[in-house]
Amino acid sequence: MNVVAERVAIVGGGLIGGSLALACRAAGVPEVVVTDRDPAARQVARERGLAEVAEDLPTAVRDADVVVLAVPAAVVPDVAADVVAAAPSTAILTDVASLKSDLTVDVESRLRVLGVDPGRFVGGHPMAGSERAGPEAADGALFQGATWILTPTPDTHPHTVQVVSGLLRRIGARVLALTPRRHDELVALVSHLPQVAASALADVAGEASAEAGEVVLAIAGGGFRDTTRIAASDATLWRGILTGNRPAVLAALDAYRGRLADLADALARGDDERLEVLLTRASEARRRLVPKAGDGPVVDVVVALDDRPGTLAVATTALGEAGINVEDLAMRHAVDGGRGALLVRVSADVRDRALSVLEAQGLAVHVDVEEAP
Repeated sequence: MNVVAERVAIVGGGLIGGSLALACRAAGVPEVVVTDRDPAARQVARERGLAEVAEDLPTAVRDADVVVLAVPAAVVPDVAADVVAAAPSTAILTDVASLKSDLTVDVESRLRVLGVDPGRFVGGHPMAGSERAGPEAADGALFQGATWILTPTPDTHPHTVQVVSGLLRRIGARVLALTPRRHDELVALVSHLPQVAASALADVAGEASAEAGEVVLAIAGGGFRDTTRIAASDATLWRGILTGNRPAVLAALDAYRGRLADLADALARGDDERLEVLLTRASEARRRLVPKAGDGPVVDVVVALDDRPGTLAVATTALGEAGINVEDLAMRHAVDGGRGALLVRVSADVRDRALSVLEAQGLAVHVDVEEAP
């Protein structure tokens, strides 16, 4: 079974779809096709040479190994249905929507209704973007070093995750697996809350500028520009994201409001010691949260594939919950026709932690005798 995507079709030629097309071409993927329902977007894609441009979806996906649904979350299930009707029966599907819980259920349900194996689909979300939109903003380096989250479920085939994660690593992204629900909880903290905070700050500064004039902007430094950059993002897009993840965003806002209240209270009371403690705690947290480079040695952790359903999802999402990147996935088939094993490649420096995490899930694991190169 082929585990390398040689023919990639991208449905949706906006910022993410267009950037992915450029990245795939730069990485040497032999065939990259992009399509978009908007003729203007297709024209820009042609002019910029993003990829081969198809006039319609059936033409784009007819020979695809992997189809990426780079379309708004609301239409992903419908587009998935259109794709499976036109693509080869072996084609693997993934998406780039920023919310996964309800969407994953909807897509898998739609595929079942159509008599299609839901194991061919795995949800995805690249943690990269820009305040700009459309194919004009496409950037082939957008995903270099970025985390791309996959959200397998117990129904997802190991082969599906292996092929998609292989493609993502090929374009320079780092793969992290989470359950759909956990994904939505975490992006509320690291993506949705920053958007709301940046928007609020920009609004406050804008009001001050209206009263004090351009002097506000004249003294604004790099910190202000960096912090408010994403406030320029598309409001309609973000309205849908925030309302679609309402409970998790509200929980994140409550926590943020509490921290602001603590800071305001310390400042109002003149409690300088308390203020410094709060700022120091935040400074230390920031240093812990900054991702570290992971280009060192790697090892293969072998996970026995017994009769337990969803072993792939259990293994990869448990590692994702622990913040351990999955560098690679491979299948080792048993000689006697048994189910074999799943090889999960991780950085050597997290080997022991990975083993502990997987063993805590009741999985039979060990490190491959021959360490990966």
